[in-house]
Amino acid sequence: MFWNKQRNCAALVLLSSCLITLCGPSYAQVTLSGFATLGVTASSSDELIFRSAINRWPEEGTNLLTESLIGLQVNYQVNDKVDVVVQSILDNKNYDSLSDYIDLAFIRYQIDRNYSVRFGRLNNNAYILSEYLELGYSYLWATPPMEFYTPSSYLTYIDGIELQYRNLIGDGMLQATLAMGNSKADLLNGDSVSVLEYDYVLNSSVTYETDHWLFKGTFSHFHGHKARIEGLDQLQDLAASYPSQWWPFMGELLQSLDFKDQSIQYVALGVNYHRDNWLVKSEVAYFNIDWGLTGDLGYGYISVGYEFEEITPYMTFAMLDSLYDRHIIEQPRYDLIDDPQTQQTLAFLQSNFQTLYDSARMDQHSVSLGMRWDFTPRWVAKGQVTYYKINGPGSGLWGGNSLQSIDDHRHVSVLSLNVSTIF
Repeated sequence: MFWNKQRNCAALVLLSSCLITLCGPSYAQVTLSGFATLGVTASSSDELIFRSAINRWPEEGTNLLTESLIGLQVNYQVNDKVDVVVQSILDNKNYDSLSDYIDLAFIRYQIDRNYSVRFGRLNNNAYILSEYLELGYSYLWATPPMEFYTPSSYLTYIDGIELQYRNLIGDGMLQATLAMGNSKADLLNGDSVSVLEYDYVLNSSVTYETDHWLFKGTFSHFHGHKARIEGLDQLQDLAASYPSQWWPFMGELLQSLDFKDQSIQYVALGVNYHRDNWLVKSEVAYFNIDWGLTGDLGYGYISVGYEFEEITPYMTFAMLDSLYDRHIIEQPRYDLIDDPQTQQTLAFLQSNFQTLYDSARMDQHSVSLGMRWDFTPRWVAKGQVTYYKINGPGSGLWGGNSLQSIDDHRHVSVLSLNVSTIF
């Protein structure tokens, strides 16, 4: 299903209506639920702009847009075998078409007590919080660890089909899923929108949950279709217009920047523990990326909290490392060029390509201290201070009005205060 075509959104709604009509209105049940977060975010840096996801607009200064959102979900229980779920979340994202307002929209069929199948727009089941990352009420932090969840937000949904298996094993519940489909990712920065499109995505996950423990493993494979990176097309066209002998390295560089048929693998492991007032959560992930603009990434976090009735203080340590050497753009063969203006243009291209590669690099770690207050059964207030150390030359997780290169390292502190509810 290709959700960038609005007619398929309408097709799912029509199919849902038909199912309800065929199965009889006497059984069909409709429930409406929602969630919301109102948050204030403040940062010590005006150049490196904090963002909790790569698909949200980065906002300068103290603001309400970085963390605030509202979500609505409709559930149709058609009969004991079929249900339909549609979810829409309004937050600080880019909206170009009707499908951008649809975060989830799927039909689920319960084959038997162990197997079910879903098709439509599905969440990308890539980490522990996959099904409720936007539902701030459901987890401990005011802001989830940036080092883990921001790179993981490169892919938030899959338009396709998923097979799920669930069964009681020992003292716990085993769940295994296999999904396939296509997807796209919006990369927002300044006033520019870049897009990565995948012609197919495969995602598999295994979760085992007991009273006190949860273990999850994920493997995903993405296959690139095309990319639109702000400013990159112009650089590529200009570089390709010069003779290859003037810049022998450029042919290899331009080929590596082609996103089509590029392969990406993602592996993640997570564990969650909750017993005797202690809450411990940890996840690690590895991205194996062939695309020339970036490279392999390793990242993860560990978070520990302790419940004092309604109050839960917590601490989190997170890190992300680019597992590749810095890309150095080789110089053109200036000795073969007589025209000073052409030399200047090629020097400009080399500088811009180097800045582009450097700015995409990600290498940082952080320490967070925070507190959650459950002041009513449906309302929570949270506060968190996070101290980041960002290592040069890149700041790929952060937003900004221009590409940022870091000579050595930067320190940024971010304060997050928010209130979340479910209704």
